[in-house]
Amino acid sequence: MISDCSIDELHEFAQKIEIKRCWFHNRRGKGRPHYDLKEKYMYLALENGAKIVSTREILYFLKKTYN
Repeated sequence: MISDCSIDELHEFAQKIEIKRCWFHNRRGKGRPHYDLKEKYMYLALENGAKIVSTREILYFLKKTYN
């Protein structure tokens, strides 16, 4: 799961749907801040306003935003 706003907003959304902070990944120098989600949490995210996008869209966004 990524956010098109800010990392803080990503964390707030994750907390709202009770995603563990340890599932957050942001390797130094990689610029790919995201949460890994188990299927149960993917459905919770969608029910709370998240949208499914393609891998291509995610990679384009991350490259444009963090590189």
